[in-house]
Amino acid sequence: MNMRKLALVAVGLGAVAYAPAGFAAPEGPFVGIMGGANFTGDLDVSGAGVGVNRSVDTDTGYAVIPSIGYRFGNGLRSELEFGYRKNDVDGVSGSTSGSGEIKARSAMLNLLYDVNMNGRVSPYIGGGIGYAKVRYDGVQPVGVPGIGVNDSDRVFAYQGIAGLSFALSNAVELAAEYRYFATQDPDMRTSGGTSVETEYKSHAALVGLRYNFGAPKAAPVVMPVAAAAPASAPAPAPVVEPAALPRNFLVFFDFDRSDVSDEADSILNDAAAYARANGAVRIAASGHADRSGSDEYNMALSMRRGNAVKARLLALGVPESEITVAAKGETEPLVATEDGVREPQNRRVEIVLQ
Repeated sequence: MNMRKLALVAVGLGAVAYAPAGFAAPEGPFVGIMGGANFTGDLDVSGAGVGVNRSVDTDTGYAVIPSIGYRFGNGLRSELEFGYRKNDVDGVSGSTSGSGEIKARSAMLNLLYDVNMNGRVSPYIGGGIGYAKVRYDGVQPVGVPGIGVNDSDRVFAYQGIAGLSFALSNAVELAAEYRYFATQDPDMRTSGGTSVETEYKSHAALVGLRYNFGAPKAAPVVMPVAAAAPASAPAPAPVVEPAALPRNFLVFFDFDRSDVSDEADSILNDAAAYARANGAVRIAASGHADRSGSDEYNMALSMRRGNAVKARLLALGVPESEITVAAKGETEPLVATEDGVREPQNRRVEIVLQ
């Protein structure tokens, strides 16, 4: 067994285990199915039963891997998979022909991490450990006329995974991935009764689907809240009766952003002008976030949004003593959603003039 490769897999598992928790993937169970081409390359067979070391060459085969797992809501997911891989023997070194099949059935426990790209496409990495039943089924010849390998062995297995998923909907993902799968060297016996040490390792190019049971339901359709229209051209501050106070303004933000957009800046200009014209004594700015992220992260994000609005109001001449900022996080949504849903109307700062 190649211990160096095993160590690399262990390091990879440890790395994903300490991945940051800021990313909010749909939390809950999922099922998946992957399938595609399987390449085993040259596999070594050695021992007294073959006379000299042999190299078994195989054709391109196939792999089918169903799985069931759970997403933890922070990018990490674990899964239990059951794989089947099969390749036909093309030739054996030292002979003019070869026959038989090489198969591997496996049960693996995997840990993976989905990288948040703020869109439908999400790369992922991971690895797994488990066991495999490797079978050399009628592999002929092995260097001795009439003697072949028709045996199996259950051995430790490990793998590395790298892939790319595309969200077709909130619940369904299309995935494409590469897997390196290998096992401890299986010990088998030839039809002549002698022991041989075989080998199994493969590279697979797979495509498949995953269905997420924990995907949030579609948010209800809500008409956007009307915000103050931006002025088309500079104009004197309107004269408004003091009885019009208080008045609210809303500015919205892009996903995971706290910078003030041009549209939001126009609304803040109106709010500052309204405050000057009506003699507002206090401006309360409350930052909010949607439910795509952890509570702690969203509380900090909503505070950054509130402070960004305050900074712009200060630049527009509003005294700092008249501005207060509060962070609400995801606790007071404008549109009620399930956890993990990205809702544009909940990414906002509410400005109340009093």
